[in-house]
Amino acid sequence: MPRILCLIESIGSGGAERQLTGLAVMLKQLGYEVEVWYYVKKEFYLPYLQENRVVGRYLPDAANAKKRIFALRKHIKTYHPDTVISYSTSPSMITCVLKRLAAKFRLIVSERNTTQQLNRSEKLRFFCYRWADVIVPNSHSQAKFIDDHFPELSSKVKVITNFVDTEKFKPSDEPTPPHEVTRMVCVGRLMRQKNLPRFIEAVGKIVTTGYKLHVDWFGQDLNDAYSEECHKAIQEHHLEQNFVFHAPSSNIQEEYQKADVFCLPSLYEGFPNVLCEAMSCGKPVLCSRVCDNPNIVHEEENGLLFNPLDVDDMAVVIKHYLDTPLEKRIEMGQKSREFAFELFSKDSFIQKYNGIL
Repeated sequence: MPRILCLIESIGSGGAERQLTGLAVMLKQLGYEVEVWYYVKKEFYLPYLQENRVVGRYLPDAANAKKRIFALRKHIKTYHPDTVISYSTSPSMITCVLKRLAAKFRLIVSERNTTQQLNRSEKLRFFCYRWADVIVPNSHSQAKFIDDHFPELSSKVKVITNFVDTEKFKPSDEPTPPHEVTRMVCVGRLMRQKNLPRFIEAVGKIVTTGYKLHVDWFGQDLNDAYSEECHKAIQEHHLEQNFVFHAPSSNIQEEYQKADVFCLPSLYEGFPNVLCEAMSCGKPVLCSRVCDNPNIVHEEENGLLFNPLDVDDMAVVIKHYLDTPLEKRIEMGQKSREFAFELFSKDSFIQKYNGIL
């Protein structure tokens, strides 16, 4: 079988990392020879790769940005992959350049987000994609963006939306009864895209009007200025008892299962893993009306949508959910589980990649 190299910056706790390591394991199960390479030493998913007998290889000589392209060129020439699958900007641009320099591998680059503006770095990335063989956006909104702005690349585009392991991400065997204080779970890094200050303000408005709501946010705290802004917002709105940040969890499915509802207030997304996982766990979902989210969340069926730029709209929609009768909430969760089976199949995901390979 062909030799496949999966290249990414790190195998930390993010959604792209989850998808790439999952893809590597599925390709291994199909009989491909597969390795996952990374050069930033974040190894949240390394145990998962090891459990499934997939090589996860840290490349310390590629950690230095100035030496990275030369280090990767050396390693790739030694490994001789038939196909390289790259996730995230830096690996994709580097592999495009190596392909241009006559490297003999087939190149699949993956787009994991929805481009919001065409600045110089974005234009450079898409310029490099001329040398990729296939471009795989994980959302239809990003495919449309490429078609609108770079029609010369359209023939290379193949949309493959994210998968969810519906056996792992499933409703609890013993459903948790509704909490007296509604427990809302959110998952994501503390970064500007996730729209935290507005969301925190909306939660403040809800709590001050008498609603009982507790938010548990799981995700990497980047300890930067934006993170500090988020923590200050919680203090300013007196939400220390209502809004708690937690480190990433290796058993996040248990947190979904214990929740009453899931919320994703992002300004933009690709095809959000966490939203799909929460749905697969049978939870009602509230999220921003952006990108592919309206294709995943059906209003009043399995969740509700709001304008992420409008704090008042966000608060109104969350209050609407909190006012929804319990029977309707349970029905919304059941619909989420049904949609997860229809939309996020592992079989469909790997069949599409196998078709490309």
